Amino acid sequence: MRLVSARACWDLRHSTARVTDGSLIDMNTTMSTKPTTIQRFFDELSLRGQEPLLRRATGTIEWNIEDVGRWWVRMNHGAVHVSQSPQSADCVASCDAATFTGIIAGKENLMAAALRGVVHCSGNVGLGLSFQRLLH
Repeated sequence: MRLVSARACWDLRHSTARVTDGSLIDMNTTMSTKPTTIQRFFDELSLRGQEPLLRRATGTIEWNIEDVGRWWVRMNHGAVHVSQSPQSADCVASCDAATFTGIIAGKENLMAAALRGVVHCSGNVGLGLSFQRLLH
């Protein structure tokens, strides 16, 4: 069991944990064991293998989905690898679960969401927007 204190709040600000002053929480029990639509999307994405539309894309995108989790999507000339193990990222994108669910369902456009400010992107934004190609 991994416990954290309120002192660790700064390190966890991009995490799914919510730390209140002076309290300790068990980081292993904050996530639901039932897979969400978002978790299933990343699981299926990791099984796809080669993506011809991404043959020119190289780099890693870190997705921070509020109250759901973090995923790292590494693209290397069409090969796509998904992990939840922290690693360096060329682009960091974050949004809430409802927005990301809309994006993966095709109801929301990633670029439009970024322009409206509901998806926050830093680093190599072009790489982040190439993620849209994985949704077709």
